[in-house]
Amino acid sequence: MSAVVLSPAPASAFVSGGPDLSYHGELTDPATVTDSSGNGLHGSILTGGGGTVTSVRERGDRFLRFPGGSCTTAVTQPPSDLHCPQGIVQVPPSERFTPGDALFSFGAEVRLTQPPSPDAGQNVFQYGAAGAGLSQWKLQVDYGRPSCRWSDGTTTVLLSAGANDYKLKPDTWYRVLCTRVSATLFQTLVVDVRTGRPALTAAHATAQLGPIAPTGTVVIGGKRVRDTQSDVDTDQFHGDLDDVFYWRK
Repeated sequence: MSAVVLSPAPASAFVSGGPDLSYHGELTDPATVTDSSGNGLHGSILTGGGGTVTSVRERGDRFLRFPGGSCTTAVTQPPSDLHCPQGIVQVPPSERFTPGDALFSFGAEVRLTQPPSPDAGQNVFQYGAAGAGLSQWKLQVDYGRPSCRWSDGTTTVLLSAGANDYKLKPDTWYRVLCTRVSATLFQTLVVDVRTGRPALTAAHATAQLGPIAPTGTVVIGGKRVRDTQSDVDTDQFHGDLDDVFYWRK
């Protein structure tokens, strides 16, 4: 894995024009998340183990609620009543999600509904898998700490927010943004939704990445739905998501 160098940079990165994908918590039907970008990329809800993904209204706003709690014990002998609650949203394919060398940004408003488990990660928004030779872009809040990941399959940038002990507070909305600011500059930014101001100084890293060209399916809320696996394997997100977006220059 190639080295990544941390460097100073402007406190925020901005994008212009409409997003390629925008989920604001509305459902077209109980199994479909509405894409409000105008591009028709409505998401398919997949669930297992009794989990659900629902649209919740609070204070006049709608958002997506994913399974609560945590489940870190794998089920090895189905059928069983010990399946882990699972729920994800699969996004239809679009060439826009393959940024190549282009600048792009993605993110979501995130609210954890309880303290996160220290034993399993939580994926928020991703395309591609982690591994040698595999491209990926991803937003995650593993153990409560937000981070962004970009990889061209050879070089990887994994950029966490704040100090090693920084965690999102449960029951608090944060906006987390992952941006390729320039060909070599990457940024993770966490904003306090209540105040509209950064919750902490933006994190930056510089690296020489080749074209980012993930394969597979764009997924929100976890890696997959599989009854025989626990959160340790699926990285199931537990909490609420709003304003999930992707934008490519």
